[in-house]
Amino acid sequence: MHRLMILIGGFLLLTACGHGKARAGIPSTGNSSANLSKSDLEGIASYYAEPYNGRRTASGEIFDTYNAMTAAHKTLPFNTVVRVKNLTNGDEVDVRINDRGPFIKGRVIDLSLLAAKEIGLDRAGIAPVKLKVLKDGSPTTKPSAPVTAPVDAAAPPPLPPASAPAPADPPPVEPVQAVSSTAVPSNEPAYGVQVGAFQSQSAAEKLRDVLAMRYTDVSIQPVVTDQTMYRVRVGSVPSAASAEELAKRLQAEHFNTIVVRLK
Repeated sequence: MHRLMILIGGFLLLTACGHGKARAGIPSTGNSSANLSKSDLEGIASYYAEPYNGRRTASGEIFDTYNAMTAAHKTLPFNTVVRVKNLTNGDEVDVRINDRGPFIKGRVIDLSLLAAKEIGLDRAGIAPVKLKVLKDGSPTTKPSAPVTAPVDAAAPPPLPPASAPAPADPPPVEPVQAVSSTAVPSNEPAYGVQVGAFQSQSAAEKLRDVLAMRYTDVSIQPVVTDQTMYRVRVGSVPSAASAEELAKRLQAEHFNTIVVRLK
């Protein structure tokens, strides 16, 4: 009788254990910023707006360039939060990655228009920046809340210059020959295209170096008023029409352009 009671007790114990709940560990997403290179965190920044506002980003979110602090980056996981520092003026803004791009050599990030305004990027169109990862993201996790800033609802949206990211899966890039300018005799008028003006000489030099990989006759023109401004110009061509054609090439790379007479 004693042995029978022991057997029954053991059976009941095994049965109870069979219905227990096991705890499963949640795999860690790891530190996505651990293996970033300098080219992932430093370079030229731009911004994009129309006609992409209201369309889906590479993450599946709807792009809201006027009300959301978001950005496109080539490699950082979606929902990563980065601090973008404009090296021309020291201004900083925090943005969340929700799109892919830019795919132009030397470009590191494309901001929403709202974020660009926070660091004065909307005026120049482009600027050298440095990124700092504040919070790692994951393409499988949803953001707790979008990073936003208040805007004046009564003001109509500005008309930004055309600027757009490349698609999430860009086509293969063919080698690009440097675009040369026609030599202009010293006694003839000459025209060029201005693509930026900076308070920082080093910022102007960085943009010049990026442009010099694709164009010839890239120069910096210091202009002294209340303070010295460094204007970056491309080309030296004999007619305004030729300069307009050069400006169109630069606009296709999302630069803000102004045709100027050099002499």
